[in-house]
Amino acid sequence: MNADVKKIVQTAKKIYAKVVELIKSAFNTWPKAFIAVVAALMIGYYPLGGRLSERIDKTEDYDFSSISEKQLQSIESIAFLIDREVNQHIWTPNLPFFFPAYSLDNMPNFQIGVIRGIKSVVSGLSKQVNCAEGQKEVAYLSDAARLLAYPENVWLVSPKNKLKMAASSTSQYRKARKKLKGFNQALEEEKCFWVRDGKSLYAINLQVLKGLRIARRQLENEIREGNTTWFDTRADNVFYLNQGRVYAYMLTLKKIGRDYKQVLMADSLYQDWTEVLRALQNGAEINPDIVLNGKTSESFKANHLINLGFYATKAENGLMKINARLKEEVIDAN
Repeated sequence: MNADVKKIVQTAKKIYAKVVELIKSAFNTWPKAFIAVVAALMIGYYPLGGRLSERIDKTEDYDFSSISEKQLQSIESIAFLIDREVNQHIWTPNLPFFFPAYSLDNMPNFQIGVIRGIKSVVSGLSKQVNCAEGQKEVAYLSDAARLLAYPENVWLVSPKNKLKMAASSTSQYRKARKKLKGFNQALEEEKCFWVRDGKSLYAINLQVLKGLRIARRQLENEIREGNTTWFDTRADNVFYLNQGRVYAYMLTLKKIGRDYKQVLMADSLYQDWTEVLRALQNGAEINPDIVLNGKTSESFKANHLINLGFYATKAENGLMKINARLKEEVIDAN
């Protein structure tokens, strides 16, 4: 070993010895050592644990063709989404502080958007139920819509009164899923019937349109109010909340299109329906590393809220066009 290498090794050993001595002197008592260990765990617990827990799932399609033709693929897809977010993934919006995923904000907002999106679809479906008089199944979809409207952030205690126990969000959503599965089974057993006509499709589309307008307004408000600073800390929350809604509409409308394929084909609306789906899919595919809310007057800073709002508005306009045609058909039929 030459002299230069020996000198470097000796210097490194001295530095290492000094660092060890410094650590020993700083944490020479059990309380200090305990605090140091806890601090180290906390520093790694939330960032690392949250990172491992995070999953913003934007899978574009699932195959539900195995169910009976009497049943609705749209109902099956909604039940699947609930199961995926609540059971297969961890439901993050209601987690207390001792879970590492408590530190996340993008995934919780995306999941909330998914639930709010499918709730509006279920609400539209519930108005079209046709069951034998006196059958309990007639309330399945309206009950599911009510359960999906339950606050997303309830764990074991009420958000308003921390001393009062409350049903968790996940338990309510699981009940909603059972109602949806029960209704599809009732269709299979012919206890309920579904009229797949322009009138029922029109009513479902109305609920989706309401949700898209809410998304557009929330995005517009944040674009207007939040981009006055260089870094908008609320932009990612608003973005992922409404992207979750757009994603839920994309997936469920794909299945609604299959449930109502004959109606769309008969009225020459299938191409328009495809364009709506493409707009929603484009919105769901936006995947920025950091969500930016740049000023509309500047050209060097992106604005992902505008991008998402564009596709939501495009889908909204497409559905309005479809519903105008469906309304004409209903009026002509009467």
